[in-house]
Amino acid sequence: MKYFLFSFLLCVSQVVLARAPLQPLQIAQQFVDTDGWPQMKEYLCCEAQQQAKNQTLGQQIPPTLRRSCELLRQDPTTAVVAVELRDSVSRNDFYLHFAKDDNEWKLQAIRSLAMTQLGPPMLKLLTAMPEAKIAQYNQKHPDADHAFTVGNLRLWIGSDADITTHFTSHQAGFQKVLRLIQSRRYFVATDSTAREEAANTDPEVRALLRKLYISRVTQHDTDCNTCIEFIIGGRIDNTVGLLYQPTPAEVPAMHPDRLIVVRPITKGWYLYKTTRSNERQ
Repeated sequence: MKYFLFSFLLCVSQVVLARAPLQPLQIAQQFVDTDGWPQMKEYLCCEAQQQAKNQTLGQQIPPTLRRSCELLRQDPTTAVVAVELRDSVSRNDFYLHFAKDDNEWKLQAIRSLAMTQLGPPMLKLLTAMPEAKIAQYNQKHPDADHAFTVGNLRLWIGSDADITTHFTSHQAGFQKVLRLIQSRRYFVATDSTAREEAANTDPEVRALLRKLYISRVTQHDTDCNTCIEFIIGGRIDNTVGLLYQPTPAEVPAMHPDRLIVVRPITKGWYLYKTTRSNERQ
């Protein structure tokens, strides 16, 4: 009798576990696994159904790449998981956006920073320049010299880990330029466009931004009028930068059609990336 009861309870527990709904992080881990996932289509919806018709993301990328998943945010109806793919020479980041459908989590969209194709050849060209050519380049581009352009490009096409390391290594500089912007009240006036221009043409602010490889400061990149955004770069609306917002409740929400990732770095500081609302990556 005891053996029968134990076997019965074991079978029941296995059935319960088999039917337990998968959480976004679990789905992401299955989706990037090298072995594929027979149940994949049960956990896809929306455009993700077109992005992964027959193979998971894990099957579409080289098997030698190491992959890790991190849950960035999960609320009652949406979630975002960051996926890092890396080998000995490169790192790449993707963002999996989830939505709850009939009380089950479904992968809705796969995102990454778009329009970075020109970055690597530009960087290769610039880093191969001899000293004489660099001097000529600096004469022609006094507002964005060779050193700034190379550093800025490396961040623009770099991984989230690279950007985070850059911020951590230069946090004192970021805090200094933030205090300067706040003390001169550049983003408290109603005419924010004019004040933004004033901030970016302020010689002291501009010099600090150049040392940090930041293109400009703004409040218009993430549609957060209480944030200060430090744009690294990008093309059209596909941008990457650092965002300062000390109040967590006012940090803008992630969405696959605009703000594809907001990743915390340290108190008040975040890495963010945007995309165009009508663009599918």
